[in-house]
Amino acid sequence: MSDNKPSSGRLRSNSYDQAMSSEYLTVNKPIVNNSSSEFDRKSCETIQRNNDDDDDVYSIKWIEFNHQRLPILLQNMNGPCPLLAIANILLLRKRIFLPSNLNVISTEHVIASIAEYILQVDTTKLNDEKRINYERNIQDALAVLPKLKTGMDVNLKFNGVDKFEYTPECIIFDLLGIQLLHGWVVDPQDKELQKIIQSNALSYNQLIEKMIPQTDENISRESLLIQQFLEENRSQLTHYGILQLNTIMVDNQLAVLFRNNHFNTIWKNKNQLFLLVSDQGYLNHPSIVFETLTDIDNNSTFTNGYGDIWQKSVPVDTTRDRDLAIAMHKQQQRQYREEQLYQQQQQQHSQRYYHEENSNKSRKKQRHPSYDDDQDCACVLS
Repeated sequence: MSDNKPSSGRLRSNSYDQAMSSEYLTVNKPIVNNSSSEFDRKSCETIQRNNDDDDDVYSIKWIEFNHQRLPILLQNMNGPCPLLAIANILLLRKRIFLPSNLNVISTEHVIASIAEYILQVDTTKLNDEKRINYERNIQDALAVLPKLKTGMDVNLKFNGVDKFEYTPECIIFDLLGIQLLHGWVVDPQDKELQKIIQSNALSYNQLIEKMIPQTDENISRESLLIQQFLEENRSQLTHYGILQLNTIMVDNQLAVLFRNNHFNTIWKNKNQLFLLVSDQGYLNHPSIVFETLTDIDNNSTFTNGYGDIWQKSVPVDTTRDRDLAIAMHKQQQRQYREEQLYQQQQQQHSQRYYHEENSNKSRKKQRHPSYDDDQDCACVLS
């Protein structure tokens, strides 16, 4: 890819500088608000009704993030595109808002919301030259914004997680104050490969060109090392890249991570990295919000909106539990009746034994006197 550089005199900013800095610009109130006439209840119903026949829509999932209930958009047929990642960051930053009764939103409305937010920037504090340059940047950004729904040209460089070859689409990230990052970085401990990368600050496209078979022995050696690096890191992420991401990002920062030709929303919280889960399959799982980014092998763990490990709930068979409870209750009743019967039998046995003992004693007491009486009136045979 050719090196597309900004035109002479054009203002460019990094993620947290002039584009969104209060020193230069003032951003007005968020553009899409619950009270906005554009997104009132009637309009929401119209949007949802129109979207029923439109495949190019985003489902809305409501999550808890930073102790607030906020919406995020889920992937549609275009997958994890740049537009989705940008929109989710603006939603989580509360730069744009959606009504609580909205379940889907069209791509057209997402683009319009971001465009309006860009246009809300107050340029009155800029001098004429800076204002003209900034307005030109806005025009360029609005021209490329609709293209972001399907992707964008990215030509990363391997000497830093924030190093990209400039393309017209990059101006969007600068104007919105969103950092574009990647984790496909060469480890400095790989001295030989690092020397190849650093000598010319090679981009991905330039690195691919170096892999073309060469007759020169030194160039062939470089080509072999490059090919080995690309094959060993097909996930477009290295261990050193993860370390660098954690170093360059500040706590609670949201950014866009380019990986596997996809654009993901990345969040740093308490020195840990998380990726926003935007897959449509998790629409009805509000407690699944992020997944951890700790290694290059996708050994991730789901978390909630606070970075706490998500605990999978065990499915409960209510019918089986009810039958089991009934059976246990019946068994307890049966055991109780058996114990009661046993106690009654024991009591009856004790009472019978006591009665018999008393009866025997009574008979003995009565027999002695009668015997004596018989002796007294006995007939003596001569």
